[in-house]
Amino acid sequence: MERTLANRAPTGWLNRSFEALEHSSGRALFFLGLALALLLAIPGETVTTRAIEELIAILDGVQRLQWGAVPNRDFHSAVGPLAYVIPALGYALTGSMGAAMPLGMALLLLPIALIAAYVLPSRLSPALALPFGVFLLLILAVPMNLGDGLNILSFGQFYNRIGWVGLSLLVVLFLPGAEGAKHSRFMDGLCATLLVLLLAYSRVTYGIAGLGFLLLMLTDRRQWRWAAAALVAVAICALLVEFVWGGSQAYWRDSMMSFAAAGWLRGTPAQWLELFLGNLADYLLLGLLAGISLWRRFSVRTLLFVVLCGLAGFWLINQNDQRWGMLTIHAAAAVLAEGILRDMRSGPGQPTGTLVNPAGIKLYLLGFLFPTILHCTIALSLHTGSALANAGESLPVARLEGVRVADLLTAGDFGGSRWYLGLVSDGVAALENLDGPAGKIVVLGGPNPFSLALDLEPAHGDVAHLRWGAHQNESVHTAPEQMFGDADIVMERTAAGGIGGLGQVYMPFVLENFELVAQTANWRIFQRPADAQ
Repeated sequence: MERTLANRAPTGWLNRSFEALEHSSGRALFFLGLALALLLAIPGETVTTRAIEELIAILDGVQRLQWGAVPNRDFHSAVGPLAYVIPALGYALTGSMGAAMPLGMALLLLPIALIAAYVLPSRLSPALALPFGVFLLLILAVPMNLGDGLNILSFGQFYNRIGWVGLSLLVVLFLPGAEGAKHSRFMDGLCATLLVLLLAYSRVTYGIAGLGFLLLMLTDRRQWRWAAAALVAVAICALLVEFVWGGSQAYWRDSMMSFAAAGWLRGTPAQWLELFLGNLADYLLLGLLAGISLWRRFSVRTLLFVVLCGLAGFWLINQNDQRWGMLTIHAAAAVLAEGILRDMRSGPGQPTGTLVNPAGIKLYLLGFLFPTILHCTIALSLHTGSALANAGESLPVARLEGVRVADLLTAGDFGGSRWYLGLVSDGVAALENLDGPAGKIVVLGGPNPFSLALDLEPAHGDVAHLRWGAHQNESVHTAPEQMFGDADIVMERTAAGGIGGLGQVYMPFVLENFELVAQTANWRIFQRPADAQ
């Protein structure tokens, strides 16, 4: 009787509306990915409102790749090689550093959209797959760090969005293939392999989480075969990359240096509590779905899955410069919502009713996702519109004219960026005034925009993306002999209080092996003596 009444309830029209979506959701997701890629690629410019130093650190890595350097083997970095390869592809196609980031992300969107077009419809009802796919693809496309305001644009830490989106797609594979949906063990294993490799070579933390998920999937008697095949395939690919590239072990050592310097769990208990409270609403929304799912059909494995998604999300965001955005929670919510819908369709279990019914579950997930969908849509529109209108100021640095700094009601960030660009211009002018060519440059106190601006061969063995205090410290750091091994010029940043503890570690070596040849308001420039070169 309760089921009959539920079917006659006012929610019946909602069920019929959701059923209208149950066609071609995979095709819709691929074309959405294509449209988002075009929105990034067509303007051919990068617009940013903050984190200009982070962006230059990535473009410095692109410059190094153009000279044949191999990430982690020829220079040290806490992020994976794909963080440089992706924008390097954009630069190779356009010859513009301004187009490198947006075009690189546009190129990545296409294979990710293909994977989403297979994974989501094969596991989720179309009424869930479509909004969740829109949610993930928008997050991947938008030049914004998760948790920032919609007017705060930045490509600076884009690899985190790659990690969250790739891991979320992997998490959805926890569900067995949906009844009537097209799926195969081969495609499941292939998608899982590609996603784990993407995670591992974007940033090691996401790779660890992805491998942990595959280990969890070995406990599923229906899906363990493709999970085991994916683990073997990942191992083979990693060995091949090491054989051809020779940087996988170096990448792991750089990552372990970062963990040793900052810890496997960063911060203090008070900061952990603050981070948890900042994401409490998402935890509560996931908890409600988990409660409904376990009330209808209790499963130890489902409970373990939910707990692990929550813990993995917390650990990953603890390793990031984020305050919000544990997408493993959203992915787990999509999995739980689909599980509840399947249970309702199968007949056994708790009955449906006014409070728990198919339309309500679908609306619940949509409500969970919609604020972020709207937020990212507005932010991406701001970037595309600003780039097409040439908004903001072009960077006054050679080869970086296609990067624009805009003030989108972000006056504080805009002023800080202009100050930093003035500092860079001062350093470039000082290098151009030296007697003879500058040669290979190592910069202490920030990224190296000078080799990029002057198109100079980069030094080998130095640091491209290991921030002092976050990835290195006085106890754990790159050896000075390696850091300055073939450098011709060392630039010490003296502005804004100097380089602090970095100077205590490296400046004794610099003073012993290099000569001070120039000094400005922002820099001290040291050159290796001619008889020592």
